[in-house]
Amino acid sequence: MRKTARSSSATGSAKRPWTGRLLQNAAALTLSTGGTGALGIVFWAAAARLASPTAVGDTTAEISAMVLLANLAQLSLTTIFERFLPIMGDRTGRFVKRAYAICVVTSLIAAIVYLAAGFGHKYIPSSFGWRALFVVAVILWTIFVIQDSVLTALRATRWVPVENILFALAKLALLPAFILVSASQGIFLAWTVPVVAATGIISWFAFRKLIPRHERSDERTESPPSTRQLISLGFAQYASLLISQLSTSIVALIVIQRLGAIAEAHYYIPALIANGGVAVILWSLVTSFLVESSYSGTKGLRENANLTIKAVIALLVPSIVIGVAFAPQILSIFGRTYAANGTTLFRLLLLALPGVALTAFFNAMAWLDRRVWWLAGRELLSSAIFFVVLFFLIGRFGIVSIGIASLVSSGVQGMLLLPISMRRYRRMRDVDDPRRTDAADDAELTPPETPDAPDTHIH
Repeated sequence: MRKTARSSSATGSAKRPWTGRLLQNAAALTLSTGGTGALGIVFWAAAARLASPTAVGDTTAEISAMVLLANLAQLSLTTIFERFLPIMGDRTGRFVKRAYAICVVTSLIAAIVYLAAGFGHKYIPSSFGWRALFVVAVILWTIFVIQDSVLTALRATRWVPVENILFALAKLALLPAFILVSASQGIFLAWTVPVVAATGIISWFAFRKLIPRHERSDERTESPPSTRQLISLGFAQYASLLISQLSTSIVALIVIQRLGAIAEAHYYIPALIANGGVAVILWSLVTSFLVESSYSGTKGLRENANLTIKAVIALLVPSIVIGVAFAPQILSIFGRTYAANGTTLFRLLLLALPGVALTAFFNAMAWLDRRVWWLAGRELLSSAIFFVVLFFLIGRFGIVSIGIASLVSSGVQGMLLLPISMRRYRRMRDVDDPRRTDAADDAELTPPETPDAPDTHIH
C-alpha cells in the first residue's frame, strides 16, 4: 500500500527548492487568477462602452446567478480532487467520470429550479431558447470550475493559466460581434460560448492523456478513501463553502444597507487588493502543498511544509510592510477618496493576513488527515466572531469596523490554531526522523479509514 516517497520529485531538487514543482504549481495558479482578473476588468470596461447600462446590469446579474449555481453544484469536488486524485491509482478515470456526472445532474436541477422559482425573471429573457441557454451555461460552467482542479491534481497545473487566459481572450474577442447579434444578451453569449471549447478541449486532454498516464504510474502512498468517507468529507467541505460564500455576500449587503453605495466602493477596493490579491497567492501555495503532499505521503510532508512556510513568509513580510507603509499611495491609484476613506481598512486587512495563512495551512493539514469537519466548525466560529464585532462597531467606525472584525477574528483563530498546527508540524518532523521505525510511522500517521475514528492529529 505504501511506497517510498520521491522527495526530489515532490518538491524539486534539494539544491534548488525554489524551482521545485510545489512553487511552480503555485505560481501557475497565481498567474491564472491574476491574468484572468486583469482581462476581466478589460472585458467589463469594453462591455460598458459597447452595450447599454441596462444590458450590462442585467448581464452581470445573469452571470452572477450562473456562477453562484455552478459553485454550489460542484459540491466541493475541487478540494476533493486536489486531495484524493493523486492517490486514486487505477480508479482515477471512473472517479472523475462519476463526479462529472453527479455535478451535471446537480447543476441541471439547480438551474431548472432557479428558473421555475422565478428568481431570474428580471434579467433572464422569458423565451424558451434563452432560458435553455442559461441552463446549459450553468452545466458547462460547473465543469469549467472543477476541471482546473483535475489539472492541478494530476500535476498539469501549467495548463491552468493557459486555459483560463485563452478563455478570457476569446470572450473579449467575441464581445463586439455578439453585441451586434443581440443587444440585450450579447455579453452573456460572449461569456458563455468560449466555455464550450474550454470544457471540450480540457475534458479530452484529461481523459485521453492525463488520466491514463496517472493510472499507469500508480504513485499511491496511502489507500484511497471509501465512498462513505468521500460523502462525509464532501458534506463537511460543502458546509464550509456555504458559510464562506454567505458570509462574503452578507458583508456587502450590510455595508450597502447601513453605510450606502459610496462606502461599499471604498470597502470593495481595499478588500479586493488584500483578499483578492495576496490572499489568493497564499491559497495557491497551500493548494500546491496539498497536492504535492498527497503524492509524496508522510515521508515528504515535512519538506513540503518547510518549503510552503518559507514561501508564505517571503510573501507576507514584504506585502504587509510595503502595504501598511504605502497604503495611501496604493489606494490613490483608484482616486483620492479611496485613499482618504480606505487606508485604515486596507492596513487592518493586511495585518490580518498572517491569520489567513495559518488558517489555510490548518485547512490543508485537516484535509491530509481527513478531518474536514473541523473546517466547518472553524468557519462557523470565525464568521460568528467577525459578525459580532462588525455589528457592534459599524455604527461608530463605518467600513473600518470590517478591518477590526477581520483582525479580531484572525487573531482568535491564530491563538486557537497555532498550537494545533505546531503539534502537527512536530509529528511531521518525527516522521522524517530516520530513527523511527516503519511500524511507528504506520501506527501514528496512517490516515484513519473512517472519519469518525478518534482524532490523533487535530484537536
